Amino acid sequence: MDILIPIISVVTGLAILIFSGDRLIQGAVEVAMRFKVSPLFIGITVVAAGTSLPELLVSLIAQYEDKSGLSIGNVIGSNIFNIGLVLGSVLIWTRKITTTPGATEIFGLLLGTIALTMYLIFNADADGVTVLNASAGILLVLSFLILLVMMLKSGKKNPATEEVEQLAKGSGSLSIAISLLVGIVGLWLGAKLLVTGAISLAELLGISDTIIGLTLVAAGTGAPELFATIAAIRKGSSAMAIGNVVGSNLFNTVAIVGVAALVRPLEVDLGVLKGDLMTNLGLTVIICILVIPGLSSRSRTTIGTLILLTYLFWLGSIIF
Repeated sequence: MDILIPIISVVTGLAILIFSGDRLIQGAVEVAMRFKVSPLFIGITVVAAGTSLPELLVSLIAQYEDKSGLSIGNVIGSNIFNIGLVLGSVLIWTRKITTTPGATEIFGLLLGTIALTMYLIFNADADGVTVLNASAGILLVLSFLILLVMMLKSGKKNPATEEVEQLAKGSGSLSIAISLLVGIVGLWLGAKLLVTGAISLAELLGISDTIIGLTLVAAGTGAPELFATIAAIRKGSSAMAIGNVVGSNLFNTVAIVGVAALVRPLEVDLGVLKGDLMTNLGLTVIICILVIPGLSSRSRTTIGTLILLTYLFWLGSIIF
């Protein structure tokens, strides 16, 4: 009987995630049509911000409780999960991809990742610890706002495409707002139920706390991105699927790290996270290949396989 409640929690969480992912994507589609911007831009902003709420909450709570390692580790781990598992799966299993990440978005993510990684490495003290203070936080938040303006201009130049027009239902403002709200809250609630149930199951089976934290909790904060991406693919919008991953990582790397540093100084122990930082940077560099015009489906599949294998190797190295 003890095992029944965790199983119900997991199944219920999955059901809510699937339903909420559909609601969020449908609302995002209507927003793209209403404001005549590209589905890629909506994926990078509205969808990405909504699915990144778990990472934001975890990082802020961790910072408030003076646990910087959990705060920065959550961001880097989620980024690796988003590129390695989510985007890798999209590139491998989606045969028809109608868009690629825009140069503004992907290079903004690349520059943000390089700048953060290099700053952390070259400003470490003798103990290998780097501190991001409030001034660094302000700079990161301002950089994110500038990127948003640049992406908005780019999104206006490439308005809603045929794939969005076919999905839009012409819903009213209230209906759109409800879809977005239900989608975002539902993804958070579904992820929470899934993680809670999975952790309880793991504990009943005698699995260690370390493995639970590195796998189930990390996957739980990435579950909204995963299920929103699955919903976008099911509805035929590869633009929102790709935009969600790129936007979530941009949001994590620049905005969440910046806000966390504003709460209190963010201490990063390179002795623990250097390998993860370099894995994140490597994956970000690899996906820049996606902006090459006319990239063949075979090349996309190869890139997807490479980043998925990188993720599995990284995960295996942590666990074993």
